[in-house]
Amino acid sequence: MSLTPQALLAELDATLPQASESWRGTVLRQITDLFLNSAELYSDQQIALFDAVMGRLIMGVDRAALAELSNRLASVANAPVNVVGSLARHLDTAVCGPVLEQAEAVPDKDLAEAAGRDRVDPSILTRIAARPRLSETVTDILLKRGSQAIQRMIIDNPNARISESGFARVIMGLDGNKSLAEAIAARNDVPTELRLWLVETLSK
Repeated sequence: MSLTPQALLAELDATLPQASESWRGTVLRQITDLFLNSAELYSDQQIALFDAVMGRLIMGVDRAALAELSNRLASVANAPVNVVGSLARHLDTAVCGPVLEQAEAVPDKDLAEAAGRDRVDPSILTRIAARPRLSETVTDILLKRGSQAIQRMIIDNPNARISESGFARVIMGLDGNKSLAEAIAARNDVPTELRLWLVETLSK
């Protein structure tokens, strides 16, 4: 008779305290293989079980195993959300970088947390800014903390949502950067009142 999800997790919880790091890494890789082989076919309930199992295993593996997992899950649209969120919050860029840049499953709160850390690595901001889609919550932080190069990445992305305060921050900090000003002017979502500042910058 097959185990129920609850029984499976209970058995895993009983096993893990005695498990070596090597065993955890091997099992994590095998579970990841199983998930990736048919990821598009799994139901939400099945993915939640993978999430619970993998979430337990990643707590006892090394950085290399976490980085490998991050790279493997980053491009999977329905990757286990809690596992991906945990990887996104990791402080090591080799671990968090791939999922911060690519994983659709990373919640905005985790993206905002990663971008808002004290003394954040600029490469983290770049990875997040490279995402195909960005919400206002995330771009507000990136536009505040990022360089003009990062601001340009966001401005050039038509799928990056930018708040009025986000636009205002970039426009007020243009400092004569006409190339960035032209890129902002090319967007159709710039608030009308802020276009006046753009006109002034572009006319100089």
